[in-house]
Amino acid sequence: MRCEQFEELISAYIERSIAPALATKMDEHVAQCSACRTRLQDVQALWQMMESAPRVEPPLSLHARIMQEVENRVPSVPAVRWWDLAWRPRFAFAVAAVLMLVALFLWTRGVNDTGAIALSVVPEGGSPVAPLKNTPLPVRFEPFRADTGDLRWMLRLNAPSATAVQVFAGTQSVWSGIVEKETVVVLPASSHTSALSVRVVWDSRGALTAWLPSDIAQAERKPVMVLRQASIEDTLSHVAQAYGVPLVLIGDADSLTRVNLESTGVALDEMLRRLAQSLHLEISRAEDGTTVLTAR
Repeated sequence: MRCEQFEELISAYIERSIAPALATKMDEHVAQCSACRTRLQDVQALWQMMESAPRVEPPLSLHARIMQEVENRVPSVPAVRWWDLAWRPRFAFAVAAVLMLVALFLWTRGVNDTGAIALSVVPEGGSPVAPLKNTPLPVRFEPFRADTGDLRWMLRLNAPSATAVQVFAGTQSVWSGIVEKETVVVLPASSHTSALSVRVVWDSRGALTAWLPSDIAQAERKPVMVLRQASIEDTLSHVAQAYGVPLVLIGDADSLTRVNLESTGVALDEMLRRLAQSLHLEISRAEDGTTVLTAR
């Protein structure tokens, strides 16, 4: 294990919310590396100091003072009239290009509607998604930025009573144990081209699957998607990555069901509505913003 990897997982190591095999590797590394051992001691001391520090409430006037200071420091910029810029050659060329694109868009919109979606689901046997046989396990997926700048995810597990839980990333087991209080599991890095598939199994019966994108969309997307004979899991993975949103499916999907999908310029809500209707799923939103699909 490298020192960079140890520092990235040091918080989860202190909480003991990582897989036992990984914890053993970190134990071995910190026993041999004096620099990481010192770093670990510093972080533990900082956590103890923060836990013992009294809570300080900010004054009610703090927000107003900050905003006033921001306004005072922002320099005033003289307004630039668009007709003054229009005579500049570079700007005039850009305006002409934009006008051509707008004209082309309006013409093609009149010929062919861009908000199109063609979807068909071919089930093999029973319902495309089988409902859970027991109560769902409370979970929460939270994104964070690693030191490298890549988007990573952590999983927060809760249980009303002691519950045996296994967490898989793809086909690899990344954590297993008994959940009696809130437990944090740091998930592995995902590919930049596909969503990270995470499966949580509890009491060897209930299961949910999540698809976590490699980036979170800051604005509404309307991507182009073409899928042929895709499984339900692959379809939801593509939707999560293309739209930049985390998706959770509660229930077991029929592995033989196939989905054909062609979509151009469709907003996320419309895409999910059509998918949920075809797969007999209910749509809801979790407190953390995750879209949850549940078998009826």
